[in-house]
Amino acid sequence: MKDKLVTIVKNSWSYLLTLAIGLYLAEILAGAIMALSRYKLTFADHMPTVLKQLTLHPWHYYNLYLGQKNPVLIIVSAAVVLYTIYFALKRNGKKKSWETADTETHGSATWGNLKELSAHYFSISDKDLTTAFNNSTKAEILQSLVDREKSSKGAD
Repeated sequence: MKDKLVTIVKNSWSYLLTLAIGLYLAEILAGAIMALSRYKLTFADHMPTVLKQLTLHPWHYYNLYLGQKNPVLIIVSAAVVLYTIYFALKRNGKKKSWETADTETHGSATWGNLKELSAHYFSISDKDLTTAFNNSTKAEILQSLVDREKSSKGAD
């Protein structure tokens, strides 16, 4: 049970950190907008003090704005939560798409046969392609590949 909990924490720490930073920034944004609406033209004079208070006491101001049902905080917080969930699901989906079955390939990659390769990538005939391949490859390497294929089929 403890190992499973440690694994879950290891896999989710980056998402929790993203969520915490996003909510922290949402609190600062909501506080800055509230200060702007309060101080209007003198906002620049009060900005250092306001930002200092918002950054030093995020929990207090987050709870205060949430209790006041501040729309900026609620909207930005919801966006941060949804973005974090989307990011986690998308990343998890990409990780699973790279898992393969028994094909010894990565993702959706497969080995092409001679007909597919020549149809998509070459404008020469199959016979010319085979001849060029055989001429450019050492005969003993080709023979070892053929022998390996025969021995693996014989083992099955």
